[in-house]
Amino acid sequence: MRTTRKAAAAAAGAAALLAMSVTGAQAADTRQAEPAAAPAQVLNTQVHAWLRANVRESPNTSSAILSYVSPGYTYSAICWTYGEKVTLEGYTSSKWVLIDRPWPKKNGYVTAIALSGDSTGGVPNRC
Repeated sequence: MRTTRKAAAAAAGAAALLAMSVTGAQAADTRQAEPAAAPAQVLNTQVHAWLRANVRESPNTSSAILSYVSPGYTYSAICWTYGEKVTLEGYTSSKWVLIDRPWPKKNGYVTAIALSGDSTGGVPNRC
């Protein structure tokens, strides 16, 4: 009986030691893990106006006018979104581009029709 108890105690001790070493290894792995990489920052896109159009507070013609884009000038755009459907120079679109205006001015939306390029003025990022 005595030998059986010693063997059982030895087995239990070995199991406890093994469990502690696994737990310690897991903790060590956690401490050595690299921090997760930050998400890639989305960069603004340079857009070119070919029409004069108002820059508005929201993507619709009833919102406040903040400024305007002028033909031949380049602007920094953040993203595009859907808004009110408008028609300019025979073109119709419901896509609006968010223009990044220098601080302290508020950013604003311009119809994508006023910008050169594809249907979003070349802006790949959707708001």
